[in-house]
Amino acid sequence: MESLNLCLAAPSFFPTYGGAQLRFLRYLPGLRARAIDTRIVTGTPTANEHTEAQHVEQWSGREVGAILESTTPDGTPVYRVRLPDEKGWKRVVLFNRTVVRYCNGPDFRADVLQLVTGLRPLTIPWIRYLRARGIAVAYAVTIAPKQGSSKVHKRLFREWSERLLYNQLDCIITNNSPLKDIVREMGITTRVEVIPNGVDLRRFHRPEGDEERDITRRQLGLSKEDFLVTTIGAVIPRKGGELLLEAWLRVVKRFPSAHLLFIGPRTDQQDPKLSEFRDRLQQLREASGVPGHIHFLGEVKDVDRYLRATELFVLPSEREGMPNSVLEAMASGVPVIVTPFVGLSDDLGQPGREFLLSGFDEQELALAISGLLGNPDLRCEIGNAGYRWVKSRMDLEIALDRYAAVYRELVGRYRSRRQRNTPRR
Repeated sequence: MESLNLCLAAPSFFPTYGGAQLRFLRYLPGLRARAIDTRIVTGTPTANEHTEAQHVEQWSGREVGAILESTTPDGTPVYRVRLPDEKGWKRVVLFNRTVVRYCNGPDFRADVLQLVTGLRPLTIPWIRYLRARGIAVAYAVTIAPKQGSSKVHKRLFREWSERLLYNQLDCIITNNSPLKDIVREMGITTRVEVIPNGVDLRRFHRPEGDEERDITRRQLGLSKEDFLVTTIGAVIPRKGGELLLEAWLRVVKRFPSAHLLFIGPRTDQQDPKLSEFRDRLQQLREASGVPGHIHFLGEVKDVDRYLRATELFVLPSEREGMPNSVLEAMASGVPVIVTPFVGLSDDLGQPGREFLLSGFDEQELALAISGLLGNPDLRCEIGNAGYRWVKSRMDLEIALDRYAAVYRELVGRYRSRRQRNTPRR
C-alpha cells in the first residue's frame, strides 16, 4: 500500500478536551496502520480552555509564536505554536501561518491537510496557497452550527463569507446526514462525504463480569442495588446539565438511592462567563436533598469502565453532530435517552427502538429516566437494540477505511492533474 502524508490541524488538540479532537486522537493508530503518516499541527488553547495545570504552566511561560514540539500518547509528532490566550484574528493568522509553514516545509510535506475545527474566513488565502501547491485540503464538520438571531445584514454577510470559505475546500467530511444537509442548504457546492465517527468496539463493550462493575460502583459509594445514571461531556450550558438536574429533582423522589454521574471537564468552573450557570447547578444539586449522590467526576481516561457500571445514559444536549458518548454508551449495552438536539439523525437509530427520545422539558425527561429505571425489561430491550445498531454500523475500522479512501482519492486527483499539466519531452 502506497503511503501518504497527512497533516492534521486544529487550533487546540490533546491534552485540551474536545469531542472532535478526542475522536481524531483515537484515529491516529488506525491511520498509521493504513500507511498514512500523520503529523499534528496545533496551538495552545485560550485561557478559558485550559484544563490541566501542568500544561498551563508549560505554555504560559513561552512567548507568543514559540514552537513546542511533543508527541501524542501513541507517539504521533505534535508541532504546537504558542498562541495568544484570547480569541481574535491574531490567533487565527498565527495558527494558519504555522500550518502552511509546516505542511509545506523541508522536513515534512503534506499530501493532505485535514482541518479539525477552527475554520474562519481569514483561512481562505492559506487554503488557496496550499491547494495551488498540490496539497489537498479537507475539513471536518463535527457539530451543527448555532441557530443565531443576529441582525439581517450580519447574518447575510456571515452566510456569504461561509459559502466563499467552504467552497475553497477539496472536501467536507460530516459525521451524519443532517450536517450534510445543513452544508448544502448554505449553498456550498464542495464535495461532501458522510463518515460516521466510529467506535472502538474492543474498548467499549458490554460488561464481561460483575467484578469490575462492582469496584467502579463502590468507588462512587453505590451498592449493588443502587441505580447509576451517567452523562458525558464538558459541563457547559449546551450539554443540558441544568435541564438534567431539574429533572433529577423529580427522579430522586421515586428513586432516592439513585446516583447521577457527570463525566467531563468542569468548564463552568474555568470560564468566568459561566458563573451563573455554575451557581445554578450547585443550587439544584443541593435542592435534590441528596447532593452526595450527584457526582462531578471531571475528565477521566477510563470512560469505558464507568459506562460498564451504569444502568442508563442521558444526553440532554441542544446541539451536536454525531455524539461519540452516545455511540460508546450503546456499544457498552447501556440504554440511552437523548433530547431532539440540532443534528439528530437516523444514523443514530430509531427513537423508541435503539434509544429513547425526550423533549426539552424537565417533567418529560424525568418521566423517561424514571420509566427506564423502573422497567428492567425495557432497559434490556433498548440497550440490546442500541448495541446491535452500533456493532453492525459504527465500527471504528469502517470509519478509518472510509477516511483513508477519501484521502487517497484526493491525493490521486492532484497527482493526475500534475501529470496532465507536465509537458512531455
